[in-house]
Amino acid sequence: MVPRLRDWAIAAALLAVVLAERAPPALACPFCKALGPTLAQLRQQASVAALVELETQTPSRQSRLRLHRVFVGAERLQGTETLDVALDAAGRPGGLLLVFGNGPPDAPPTQLAWHAVSVNENSYAYFARAPSPKSPAAERLRYFAPFLEHADPLIAEDAYLEFGHATFGEVASVADVLPLARMRGWLTDPKVPPERKGFYGLALGLTRDPGSRRAGALVLRQLILAPEDDFRAGFDGIIGGYLLLAGREGLQLVETQYLANPRAADGDVRHAMAALRFYHEYGRDIPPARLQSALRHVLARPEFAAAAVTDLARWQDWSALERVVALYTKPGYSDPAIRRAIVGYLLACPERQANEALARLRQVDPQGVAAAEQVLSRTLGVAPAEQ
Repeated sequence: MVPRLRDWAIAAALLAVVLAERAPPALACPFCKALGPTLAQLRQQASVAALVELETQTPSRQSRLRLHRVFVGAERLQGTETLDVALDAAGRPGGLLLVFGNGPPDAPPTQLAWHAVSVNENSYAYFARAPSPKSPAAERLRYFAPFLEHADPLIAEDAYLEFGHATFGEVASVADVLPLARMRGWLTDPKVPPERKGFYGLALGLTRDPGSRRAGALVLRQLILAPEDDFRAGFDGIIGGYLLLAGREGLQLVETQYLANPRAADGDVRHAMAALRFYHEYGRDIPPARLQSALRHVLARPEFAAAAVTDLARWQDWSALERVVALYTKPGYSDPAIRRAIVGYLLACPERQANEALARLRQVDPQGVAAAEQVLSRTLGVAPAEQ
């Protein structure tokens, strides 16, 4: 027999197996998408980092740079006033650049790979004064909070990235300095990039002030109820923030609007499921059993079945066992990912009925069950079940 997979870490690995091609990359911020490095991270990772002025640049981006200040790798540039290197970005002569060179420790500057970021006096000052990545997270985030949605696009994006790379706990620790009133406005501002709105929605859920909580819940509820035809970037964060603020009442709205609504758009349902995962890990007011019952609604839609079954296994919702088993032979549910999730659920379940159900499925579909067990065993490092 396969050892019982009750350990959360193994269940998390199961989730990764089932959703390998469906899930986004794991990020620090639960709802921040496609995060690039911050300026501070570029500086920390660079072999050489400097403020330069671009003197000339050819169409192939061979550039002559005049050094103004070296932040990293001063020993490599000792006695150097100008530098001739190939950049990865175009610039205008006379413009200021932050340049970051990366390569082997013994490579000369001309053989480094150079990344350039155009700056002005404001963005350079912002960069120069920023705390080191080695500083305590709370200290760093308190510096960056006032720069969110700054008028300078580079500053605004970098400040957002700093919060995006922070953990949920780190962001929660500085909730008292977040510009909540302005965030409520940003959520309805069409000029604010949609991908940032997931973070702003989540951030509204972190305040403990009763007035701010009511105001935030009202804005997020309006966004949830607003009709939308297109995919809504960051909508998972908006739902997650609303659950933090509205608790059980908020879950009832999300359940009715998306999870139990067969006509809800696929993207909205996926966002709602992501918000439930987030709340299950970080929330406190909604009982786990209530989250489980809300999620079970999406088992009725094959496109969400694999993810839902896997989440139910992670959450140890064994009350759904009969319904999960029935999906294996239900028309429309023959996708290998769904069946793999069902087998994984049964392997994780400690109930005697799970063993019995798995034995029945082996008789119905011996090759399919064996294939699912082989995939799970390779990933989880356990032997396939004895038949």
